[in-house]
Amino acid sequence: MGRFKYWVFMKWIIVLTIFVFLGKLVWDDWNQVKGASFTFDLFPLISASLLFASCYFIQIWVWYRITLQLGVAISWMETLENWFTSQLGKYLPGKVWILLGRFYFYESKGKSKKMISVALYFETVTLLVAAGLIFFVTFFLFKGMEPLSLKNHSWWVVLLSFLFLLSLHPWILQKGLNFFLRKFKKEPILLSISYLTILGILLICVLIWMIAGVGFYLFVSSVYPVSLQYVLFLTGALAISTTLGLIALFAPGGLGVREGALVYLLSWIMPSPVAVVLALLTRLWMTLIEIGLIGMVYLIGRFRKGLSRRSQHA
Repeated sequence: MGRFKYWVFMKWIIVLTIFVFLGKLVWDDWNQVKGASFTFDLFPLISASLLFASCYFIQIWVWYRITLQLGVAISWMETLENWFTSQLGKYLPGKVWILLGRFYFYESKGKSKKMISVALYFETVTLLVAAGLIFFVTFFLFKGMEPLSLKNHSWWVVLLSFLFLLSLHPWILQKGLNFFLRKFKKEPILLSISYLTILGILLICVLIWMIAGVGFYLFVSSVYPVSLQYVLFLTGALAISTTLGLIALFAPGGLGVREGALVYLLSWIMPSPVAVVLALLTRLWMTLIEIGLIGMVYLIGRFRKGLSRRSQHA
């Protein structure tokens, strides 16, 4: 128990350190923040929120499609409710709570835990690979990032992309999983999903990030003037910063990590203190959308259950 408390304490220390550093950036150059051309434009903000919200529903459809292919699907409305409910787990330290939420619900419906694990793997990795692909495309097209000189090592990008695409192949995953299952004297599994389906899902995940990126651009432009030429750059910045927040196990909801990465990238096209303000506003904006959608789906679920009870008593 002592080690667990120490680990939780260290997680929050890291998160607080990141925010202290970001706060210092703003404090040291406060005049740049005061002199920045901040605006408030309602129409782009509403458009941005609608676009970003739509990405959640496309992502849920991806999850539903994966479970359907693996033979562990539940009804669409149940999928919707469980997916949004499980998202609350990401605001707790560690990423295990999202997984446990899915496991518990699907197991209560008599679904295979092994197949749910595989479905979670495909959902997560396709989203991460899509984010990585978009970021690298952005990186190679954006001239302002030439000082990083990663373009001289493009073969690494090709190699990593190939390895990630290989890791999505159902045959390879099946072989790897069955090797460990046999070691632990468990029943082997048979993956019924095709590689073509996975690649199709990967393309949809790329589309999700592109829509989210346009939404992010509209959000930024609603509070700070940004040229349309940076829409692809902002898409890549959103994708990679969100991904880093997702894989940072110590940060609840990627808190601090996502902001730090976003500030670094936004600083290429705007003053760093302004980038800090926009990163914090982005966190608030995204959180409000997510909580709003969770609340909406919860209320719809309650309404449906109420109608069901009334029809039974009638």
